Amino acid sequence: MDLKNKIYSLFENIDVSLLEDIPKKGIRIGIKFGDNFIGIIVEKSRISFSDSMDKLDNEIITDENSFNEFLEGRKSLVDLLLEGKIYISGKLSNLLKLVNVLSSKSINLGFESGLCKTLKAVFEGICNKNDEIIKQIKNFNASFQFSDFQDNECCLIINEGKFNVLEGRCKVKPNAIISAEKEVWYKIFTGEESVGTIAMNGEAKIEGNLIQAFKLKTIIDKIF
Repeated sequence: MDLKNKIYSLFENIDVSLLEDIPKKGIRIGIKFGDNFIGIIVEKSRISFSDSMDKLDNEIITDENSFNEFLEGRKSLVDLLLEGKIYISGKLSNLLKLVNVLSSKSINLGFESGLCKTLKAVFEGICNKNDEIIKQIKNFNASFQFSDFQDNECCLIINEGKFNVLEGRCKVKPNAIISAEKEVWYKIFTGEESVGTIAMNGEAKIEGNLIQAFKLKTIIDKIF
């Protein structure tokens, strides 16, 4: 089965009754690989297809081989983002809602691969390619330390309109330190809970400049 028919089959077999929190207008997703484009409209009662690229909520741009590797579980989403072989626009949480109900059990997001690797994929693989987010950080220079309380630490540096994630502690004093259990980070990455909700519930520990941490939250909210 070629990739185009594989994608059609995958989405046609979704049980829409399992989908949660789908907006009334639905979610419009465009998948582009090579010269091929598939528009997918996800609504509460059905899933349909379109050739239109207008008013997309999410756009996925990749190549045929990479997307096949993802669908077959040979490469995770995190791997493809780090390798620069997939571009995703819009809220990642929209796509995660679909992944959770897809009939294919081989798809691997890769969020369990570690805090630093996942944050690197999100900030360098997604945020650095998002024009809206890049404009937002034009005059925002800061560093943030992340931890999962299990000796896994990484440093996010925002400087000159770019995100850079380094493994280990920040070499200079970070503006804020954000710590949460591994399971809590997984909830954030999968869109199960928002950063704001987790912070209010006390599931995350935030130390340092809360204003700067809030600015970072507004960026993360654009992704998850």
